[in-house]
Amino acid sequence: MPDPILENLRAVHARIADACRAAGRPDGSVTLVAVSKTKPVADLAAALAAGQVDLGENYAQELRDKADDPALRGVTWHFIGALQTNKAKLVAPRATLVHDVDRMELAFELGRRVGATHAGPRTIGVLIGVNIGEEPQKSGVLPKDALALAADFALVPGVRLRGLMCIPPADADPRPHFERLRELRDDGRARGLPLDELSMGMSHDYDVAIACGATLVRVGSAIFGARRRPVPADAHGSPDDPGR
Repeated sequence: MPDPILENLRAVHARIADACRAAGRPDGSVTLVAVSKTKPVADLAAALAAGQVDLGENYAQELRDKADDPALRGVTWHFIGALQTNKAKLVAPRATLVHDVDRMELAFELGRRVGATHAGPRTIGVLIGVNIGEEPQKSGVLPKDALALAADFALVPGVRLRGLMCIPPADADPRPHFERLRELRDDGRARGLPLDELSMGMSHDYDVAIACGATLVRVGSAIFGARRRPVPADAHGSPDDPGR
């Protein structure tokens, strides 16, 4: 009997490849982050065995527990969504990239908590979370303030600024919002800022995001299915789901 996670991964990778071809982009220019929040370790291990190395979590305590599980050695961990400053200590030593950092206080705390390896001090990659639709109920820096914040982030010890991320308004055409984020990224790069990555696109719109320049797409339900248990106790942040 086919493994549904393996089959789903194949379908998502095929759709990514099709979107890249349609946009005239080379294979390998988009990284799939499989968003595994609330999913059991067995599901994540199945994805890892199928070659899916990049996994994303939305809750700090869940990321800590899964990252420390021996069954998931070899995963590249992404933290996606709003992060409370007092939980940076759970994420910083384990994650490679944090997708939604929108204030200096959090950037400094991530840099302070990132720790070291046998090879020396680590750095943690961060993406500035941009409130691209300028929605009052959402976290994230406003587009007009994003590049000033990026210039400040580039100076934070232990932190490596990698790019920008966004979640478009729900039930809106995502394309103009994705295009706006790409234009903001391009403006920042023209100013010499290290903004190589664009994290945008989820299960329902990642092909549109790829057409608009996404380098990271966050896909959860199309790989792992709908949530099967309640949100963990440490949940917080945007009403939108950062990895549907």
